[in-house]
Amino acid sequence: MKDNIGFIKDFARKGRFIGEGDSFYSASEPIEMDEIDEGRGLALLAYIPFLCFIPYIKGKNTNRFAYEHGKQGIILFLFEIVAILGALFWKVALFLAAIVALAGVIYVIQGKLWKIPWIGPLGEKIEGRNIKEEVDQ
Repeated sequence: MKDNIGFIKDFARKGRFIGEGDSFYSASEPIEMDEIDEGRGLALLAYIPFLCFIPYIKGKNTNRFAYEHGKQGIILFLFEIVAILGALFWKVALFLAAIVALAGVIYVIQGKLWKIPWIGPLGEKIEGRNIKEEVDQ
């Protein structure tokens, strides 16, 4: 049976954590274990939103291990922002579509013709059969 974090080791190179042993994967020179041990606490902040800038800024001159994780944390943070804004955009778009549909239902009940802004002109471009011509024939 694997230990609690054994599944993580399956994703690391050669079944071990990157950083154990010889070098960190993206550094030009190997990072010593002392520097890794010293920078772990700071490097943990890299994966917490808004705090990811701390290891990037502070680690740049003091700890390469924290700095490397800080760079990845910033990219991850930017990805999270884009994902949140995208999800927020779609929620707002669906909410507005529901409001417009409700307004359309109200106009139908009142017997009025209503042209939806931006959508109405697009609807006019759709060609359909002419009912009046079919009745005349």
